[in-house]
Amino acid sequence: MKKLKVILPMLVFIFAIGLTFASVKSETKPDIQSTDFIYLGNNNWQEIPEQECQGTEENCRVQIGEGGPVFNVYDEMDLNTEKLSPPDQDPTVINL
Repeated sequence: MKKLKVILPMLVFIFAIGLTFASVKSETKPDIQSTDFIYLGNNNWQEIPEQECQGTEENCRVQIGEGGPVFNVYDEMDLNTEKLSPPDQDPTVINL
């Protein structure tokens, strides 16, 4: 019985140390949201949601609202990174 009084606290201590290594803290990864950009002029860029432009013929375009202005879509804030779409694809209407 005397040995149990000495061994039991030691076991609790050892299990407590073991549990600190056994529990894994899961870090939440930030949601990476892909975005595209439109050039508004005067070095002004607007971030827009990723557009589904799959093609090689013409520049991908979006229209801001029904009857709004039409802009070319860029992968990055750089005029050399235009996205391409299939031929004769109408601009995608988006609401900002």
